[in-house]
Amino acid sequence: MTPTRRDLLIGGAAGLLATAAAGLPLAAKPFDAAAWREYADRFLRPEGRIVDTGNNGVSHSEGQGYGLLLAVAAGDRGAFDRMWGWTQRNLMIREDGLTAWRWQPEGGVSDRNNASDGDILIAWALLRAADQWKADAYRTAAVALLKALATAVLVEHAGMTVLLPGRDGFRKGDTLILNPSYWVFPALRAFAALPTSLLPNPERWRKLAESGLVLLAKGRFGTHQLPPDWLALDANGGVAVADGFRKQYGYDAVRVPLYLAMDGHRDPYYFRPFAMLATQSGGGPIPATVSLPGGTTTQVAASVGMMAVYRLACTLAASGTTVTVPPLGANEDYYSTTLAHLSALAAQTLGIAP
Repeated sequence: MTPTRRDLLIGGAAGLLATAAAGLPLAAKPFDAAAWREYADRFLRPEGRIVDTGNNGVSHSEGQGYGLLLAVAAGDRGAFDRMWGWTQRNLMIREDGLTAWRWQPEGGVSDRNNASDGDILIAWALLRAADQWKADAYRTAAVALLKALATAVLVEHAGMTVLLPGRDGFRKGDTLILNPSYWVFPALRAFAALPTSLLPNPERWRKLAESGLVLLAKGRFGTHQLPPDWLALDANGGVAVADGFRKQYGYDAVRVPLYLAMDGHRDPYYFRPFAMLATQSGGGPIPATVSLPGGTTTQVAASVGMMAVYRLACTLAASGTTVTVPPLGANEDYYSTTLAHLSALAAQTLGIAP
């Protein structure tokens, strides 16, 4: 897995600025069956792969996981089975039971390393599907994936249970490179709740969730105290913005407040840094990235989906800042659209108008 898999989405940001400037009506929509059909029409191919339209049409474990989760939320088992089947045939080709993270239309799998968040999203979707459709085969597959994850990427370091972003390439001596946005908190809570008759030592997943909160408290940088996309954790528990990666808060870490909200967290402490960034914009475009620890902001605006996350964060931070989310346009890419729908689902769960 490369460290720059979330590229700048300049086209989508330009569309956002044009929409705002045109004075069009702005409203966020809830996630419902109609929203899922539109999502599937745009990003789900008949064979069952989700297409990342912002990254040259590749598919990856993250996208399959998100697609599976949205299909469960929409109650579309047919689409779920197509996506799960494609994932098994094309990504689950590793000997260790994890998924290869990236697949390209020309040539198939182009990076066999796993992306741990993609594996987590897939396993969580399988558990939700097992409960919704009373299908034990999904649960069995989820548990097998969780056992593979526990073996390969759950590690004890600096007195904590932490998550390697992938099995290979994230150890630098006694320092680990971590990605705070890979802590999908509601998924970790679901894994920790599994009985030991299914999953050995589910307690490790609870400890992983706890370590995520610790790292979010310690790993705050710059004026707004934002988490970085990539974080270095040394053997003594010291944290820093990771070398060798883009030193920024941006397209990865924007998911941190989203996953906290999806898990039901309401403590304003966790959401204030993101609300501060939105407030600083003064009602104008929120920057897509912020350099850390320096604080230089990009001229590229946050996408519609990122704006939906900021709206959620401002509400939960009780910041008094209102973020108006433009409607999803026909050209909004896969990642932005996914963030918007997950934000709507989180808002619905918390009883917040999306």
